[in-house]
Amino acid sequence: METVKADKNPIIPGRGVCDPHLRVFDGELYLYCSHDSNPDSAAFSMRDWQIWKSTDAVTWQHVASPRPEDTFMGPSDQCWATDAAERNGKYYYYFSNGNCSTGVAVGNAPAGPFKDVLCAPLIPQGSTPTMEYDPHILIDDDGDHTPYIVFGGPAWAYGQRCGYYIARLAEDMTHLAEPPRRIELNHRADDKAALHKFNGKYYLSWASHYAVSDSVYGPYTYRGNIGASKDHGSFICWNNQWFNAFTVYDLTGTFRATGLNYVQYFDNGDMAPAPSLISEHGVGHYDAGWNRISAAWYMKAPRYLVKQGPNGGFEAVMNNGEYAVFPHLENMPENPRIALLCNVQKASCTLRILAENGRCIGSCTLQPDVFDFCYGVHTLPLDLTGSEHTLTFCVEGEGAELHLDSFRIYKK
Repeated sequence: METVKADKNPIIPGRGVCDPHLRVFDGELYLYCSHDSNPDSAAFSMRDWQIWKSTDAVTWQHVASPRPEDTFMGPSDQCWATDAAERNGKYYYYFSNGNCSTGVAVGNAPAGPFKDVLCAPLIPQGSTPTMEYDPHILIDDDGDHTPYIVFGGPAWAYGQRCGYYIARLAEDMTHLAEPPRRIELNHRADDKAALHKFNGKYYLSWASHYAVSDSVYGPYTYRGNIGASKDHGSFICWNNQWFNAFTVYDLTGTFRATGLNYVQYFDNGDMAPAPSLISEHGVGHYDAGWNRISAAWYMKAPRYLVKQGPNGGFEAVMNNGEYAVFPHLENMPENPRIALLCNVQKASCTLRILAENGRCIGSCTLQPDVFDFCYGVHTLPLDLTGSEHTLTFCVEGEGAELHLDSFRIYKK
């Protein structure tokens, strides 16, 4: 199978990998996507689906190409959006038959092979006033890990009675446990809904728009647009960091690709605009020549560290024993210096910076700041050679709270 290393967004260019849904299985990222098969076609030509996986969100391996002829659909060029879920050791693959119906297949691994156990749609055409396509699965974080499926099309395209619908899935994940309900939403929306949960709130999204509710069934109140994409997208938490996978236009409007960005939340629950630098360069790697690398762009931490800072931006807040990992820091100068923009609260701490082999390459002791809105710049040398490195920032200090805004790499 093909392997691609991303040096910028889109992560898998020139291959028609689009309509992305990210999932985390066994600690790895899986990308379930549609496949635009013909860059010269004036219309969408989607003859199969694709599944890719990654351990770092930078290098991606093509691991499967599910085909419609292995399902109730038969041969088709209408292989629209997909999603996947795991339950009780089985993996469930949900797929669109154009904008007509939604099917489900079952496998023993995240990449299948999958078997269409129903040999018929899970949600047949005509089940609701909308179009029964573009599924998305939410496994709630309630005690029962209740599964839900969201699907449907935009009311503005298919009539005011249309829109998004939601239903609880049965324990077997291949049947509905209740009739689908129309989601109340104070916005006209668009196609391909996604649903995720953050800090106890439910986020219904389409493209880069989103709405929020206290209940999975709604009503949902429109809150804004993070500005990453005009097409399909989804959200996922992995290694205690939030990511947005979004569709970008690659060669044409009918031959698309996938980009990745970090997701940040303001204190009031609103999502922040997608960082423009990351929209261009992608996640999981950084350039030492950047003027500023936000600490909120880490790739791994023991918990979600991102907080809104006192000046409106975002920072990583670390306590004693916590860390933040920044892999694939590229174009590093020899024996560089690093400048840290940070604020320390409650108690003094030691910040240690480790290389990928665990060796300490720099450290400094930081004293508490008088005001929580004042950030100091602390510079120190890094004992490094070579052009690409992983840096891990570790905090040591009982009761200390380090607010790391950003860092910058300098030549010695």
